[in-house]
Amino acid sequence: MAIVVDPGEHHDLWLALLREQLPDEEFVHPDDDVDPATVQFVISWKHPTERILGYPNLRALLLASAGFDHLDPAVMAAVPVVRLIDPAMADDIALYCLSWVIHFQRDFDRFASDQPTATWSRPAPRFPRDYTVGVLGHGAIGSVVLETCAQHGFRTVGWSRSNHDRSYDEFFEASDVVVNLLPLDESTHHAIAAEELAALGDGVLINVGRGGTVDTGALLAALDGRMRAAVLDVFTTEPLPADDPLWAHPKVTITPHIAGRTDPTTSVPVIVESIVDLRAGRRPAGLVER
Repeated sequence: MAIVVDPGEHHDLWLALLREQLPDEEFVHPDDDVDPATVQFVISWKHPTERILGYPNLRALLLASAGFDHLDPAVMAAVPVVRLIDPAMADDIALYCLSWVIHFQRDFDRFASDQPTATWSRPAPRFPRDYTVGVLGHGAIGSVVLETCAQHGFRTVGWSRSNHDRSYDEFFEASDVVVNLLPLDESTHHAIAAEELAALGDGVLINVGRGGTVDTGALLAALDGRMRAAVLDVFTTEPLPADDPLWAHPKVTITPHIAGRTDPTTSVPVIVESIVDLRAGRRPAGLVER
């Protein structure tokens, strides 16, 4: 039986690591001449829907990413999906967020704005103990972001639907920086809109969750007003179209969905463990509820 490997990039490294750790398995490229009936698992980031549905004996789709909202609902209904829960990716996202938190806490954005006019300004310092990082959606990754920021002396507050100590608006009001890690579903679409951004005031939004959780029109309006800045790593449409107004806004920093990078060296052992669990009839850690 075969396992199709289609991670999107670094294919040769993925294959080498998988064959090293599961030498008795047959790993194939998606374009190899393989009988679809022999395919039991697909390891992929964005494998075509028609191919996934064309494997009649597929036991699971093993994602090379933490997110799964890009999947066609037909795939979600047809086959078990296992998302990638790689602790190293959580650390990667936490360091991305921490670097931007420090950027604004230390006023580096303001110094950069002063430089073209040769303005020597020294704003009153705000130390980490005076700066609050709010993490929206503090699950497995959010908890690491909270812990990482707290370890560096920042005040932290987390908020999720099942775990919070204040109202939603109060969470935004309390935060100097909000790190958004919400997944995208019907309940979180535009969960950050005009009311929440007004509560954030002159704060900063860092979005490493999903683009659709933020109302872009409301965000642009807030940035035209009091809001200090937005750092955006995820978008409703990716790549972000060249004519999108986010590109040109002076208070927006755009990164191309790189906050949490998939590292085959740390991700392959997690996926291997999922395959072993599935073969043994055990529930893998990242199994998505349907």
